[in-house]
Amino acid sequence: MAGGITESAIEEIKSRIDLADLIASYGVQVKSAGSAKKACCPFHHEKTPSFSINESRGFYHCFGCGESGDAIKFVQRMEGLTFVEAVKKLADQCGVKLESREDPEAGRRARLYALMAELAQFYHRCLLRAKEGAAAREYLRGRDLGEKIQSDYLIGYAPNGAATMLKWAEKYRYSPAELEEAGVMRAPTRPGDYGYHRFGGRLMFTIRDKQGRVVGFSGRQLVASKNSGKYVNSPETTIFKKSSVLYGFDTAARAIGKAPHHEVIVCEGQIDCIRLQTSGFPNAVAGQGTAFTEEHVRMISRLAEQVALVYDDDAAGHKATVRSARLCLAAGLPVRVVSLPGGDDPDSFLRAHPADEFRAMLDNAESIMSFQVRSARAAERDPTSVDAVGRIARELLDTVAACPNAVLRAGMLAEASRLTGLPASALNSELEKTLENAATQKRRPPPQPQDAPADLQDPLDLQEPSEPISGEDAAVAAPPPGEMALCAFLMENEQDKTLDDMVGEFLLPPVFVSDFTVRFISAWRTGVVDGADHLRSFADGLSVRERAWFDRILLEGGKAQASELSAVDNMKNFIRSLWIAALHRRRGGLPAVGDTASEMERLRLSVAAKRLAAVKWHSAKDMIREELRQWNG
Repeated sequence: MAGGITESAIEEIKSRIDLADLIASYGVQVKSAGSAKKACCPFHHEKTPSFSINESRGFYHCFGCGESGDAIKFVQRMEGLTFVEAVKKLADQCGVKLESREDPEAGRRARLYALMAELAQFYHRCLLRAKEGAAAREYLRGRDLGEKIQSDYLIGYAPNGAATMLKWAEKYRYSPAELEEAGVMRAPTRPGDYGYHRFGGRLMFTIRDKQGRVVGFSGRQLVASKNSGKYVNSPETTIFKKSSVLYGFDTAARAIGKAPHHEVIVCEGQIDCIRLQTSGFPNAVAGQGTAFTEEHVRMISRLAEQVALVYDDDAAGHKATVRSARLCLAAGLPVRVVSLPGGDDPDSFLRAHPADEFRAMLDNAESIMSFQVRSARAAERDPTSVDAVGRIARELLDTVAACPNAVLRAGMLAEASRLTGLPASALNSELEKTLENAATQKRRPPPQPQDAPADLQDPLDLQEPSEPISGEDAAVAAPPPGEMALCAFLMENEQDKTLDDMVGEFLLPPVFVSDFTVRFISAWRTGVVDGADHLRSFADGLSVRERAWFDRILLEGGKAQASELSAVDNMKNFIRSLWIAALHRRRGGLPAVGDTASEMERLRLSVAAKRLAAVKWHSAKDMIREELRQWNG
């Protein structure tokens, strides 16, 4: 059995599926050739058919590229699905009932899928017909997104007011609690309360999973307001996990297999993705939120053999490009970068230029090495100085080290040597050190869960300041490593209510050294409450120095989750470490030689720090609560 699916069910599916009809349903022109059937291979470019379909055996084989398999394998390759997902899709098509382990959550998920599908249609109708949707229609006209695009991508408008949503739910027999579970609104809590509609007054982009099911929404602000972010996205729900959904992937999956070198184009926003797909680049996808994740890479690696990144041409975009490139390289996917001129994004560029001009830029996209050298030199005051060359080389080597493919790594190293003018032997020597350091880090045990906390890294090893930074020093001193790691972790877990509750209870401002950390966490927590992207607004208001810290957090995002621990267990370890550091700082702030009371407090804080590192989580919580009472008392 695979995923609870029996072998007999799999054989029944194969016997009911006509393989030639299945392949033809994906837009492949199938022709008869004697007892077999042939087609031009959908997995590589060819003019003479070499893709053979043996219907009696239920098997296909391409004599050009070597691809072969059965109906299940074909659906997997064409849509980027797992084996179990492909089996379930085909079972639905041919009427085979799968006998699998009972899933008590299956009915609940099916109900949510149905709710989201009907809600997407409701929002779309509001866009087309509602009087208050005029501003949304005008916005779409200004962006040259016509009615066909609006229909194909189920773009909509969310009416203002929770009362409208409750009336809709009553009509379609959904409860307020189900709307809340779907992340659409906060349900009423008392008589006369209509709750809160998360997306009211916004232009709505429908988010589908890789199987084409509606799982979430992204709502764009139509009237500027400082009290709300430009975009509000669905929170994570039972059916929507941001790290495993790529916008447009459901339609791009088939196109990726037909693209030259099976390339996928990765951009930043929904409108950019729509513009690319409707301008002749159907193999485009976009991420959801602040970061491109390892799970996103795993999704596209089932189909793609190469990645083209098209991100914003600013400091944050450059950092995100390098970070995404390293994730792709780690999966063995070569990366190219398309840099659009004049601050354009794909949407603005393709509205002002013919698609052939973008295609030419795509054909001539630069390697990640070339992009990284160019952007790093632009950020240096004197890129020819020894220090600058050293910094650029280290950044390049970090990217090369992310790639496990020896051939690809060798080519990147040779290119780095050519671009920097440094000897390949010197770069290779430094690369070996980088790889050895990475291997050493990997061999170290990950942070332990709450029942075995003794192996936590000593906060003093992080070189935390002995006391909070204030005054002029606060403006120039970066947050300490532990706080930067926490910010990166929170950025990777946006809108997580459970983590927000833990932060609110245990990580109050006095625990932190840096005011930057306090403000970052405040923006993050506000985003949990209303679903808006307050971190983006936070970043827009930073000084040049603070923006560099934010970019570093963006680049480092994900490292905090390198272990197999859950997000909650990781947060417990962050809380514990930060509190131990805070206790040490408070001890260090006491007079070295003082009265008896000071000496007793120094001893108490030392004992508390050691005990906090040793006890289990349920005891650690009680200790932290007691410390908070003392600090506030």
